[in-house]
Amino acid sequence: IILILVSYFTFQIEISGYFDQLITKSSYYFTPEGQDWENYYWDSDLSQFKSIWLINYSLLFVAILTFINIKKLKEETFGYINLFLNALTISAFLVAGLFVLSELRESYLDPSLNENYEAGIFNILIRYISFLFVAGTLYVFYQYSLQSFIRAPLKLPFGFLLHVTILWVASSELIHWLHIAGNGQQYKLGLSILWGVYALILISLGIWKRKQYLRIGAFALFGITLLKLFFYDITHLTTIAKTIVFVSLGVLLLIISFLYNKYKANIADDKNS
Repeated sequence: IILILVSYFTFQIEISGYFDQLITKSSYYFTPEGQDWENYYWDSDLSQFKSIWLINYSLLFVAILTFINIKKLKEETFGYINLFLNALTISAFLVAGLFVLSELRESYLDPSLNENYEAGIFNILIRYISFLFVAGTLYVFYQYSLQSFIRAPLKLPFGFLLHVTILWVASSELIHWLHIAGNGQQYKLGLSILWGVYALILISLGIWKRKQYLRIGAFALFGITLLKLFFYDITHLTTIAKTIVFVSLGVLLLIISFLYNKYKANIADDKNS
């Protein structure tokens, strides 16, 4: 464990030091005309890049640990610790990483947020590099569910983590591209429809794969979407937007009802089993 901690923090310190040097090189003091004191400027985008690369590094590190344990060590206790770290780093990306990526996007779209420094296209592209790290960590998490030395059932926790991550990232992507398109204020409408569509996808998967937890999760998501619509969206959306959302969710609800009636025999067999 000590060796793992030393290895992790050694590279973390190196990454932090590298970006700290870049930040220092970008900084300077300047006294605006008519002001008696100096202002300190630095490229704030570098601070955001530092944060996201530390998260990416953490995702890579826990993925490598998982790979080593699966291929060489095959330790059950270490596996459970590793699974917790996998879930923790993915959660850190969803909560903190996506926020950092949105800050980089805003800096790219509005140069005034980072005065005197030019934001490049990498402010946008870095999010897709980060998605690859998340996908890799999810993949090795799934590999644990296939290992005989891990006795705990992992398919349900993995399914929960997978679908939460997909929905969270998809919601972030929707907001991301709406901002790029200059329609950032329409995210409430878009999220309600996206969540409704994803609930339909979960229902379809639950019926097709005969997985009850997916169907339950779909109804929970659809319920959350309706609550969001009635208690949050309805006070902010225009009449046309409200009509679009209600019609869209109504159609989705009809499709869900149709699927349940058409495949109710499969659902009954699933419950009996």
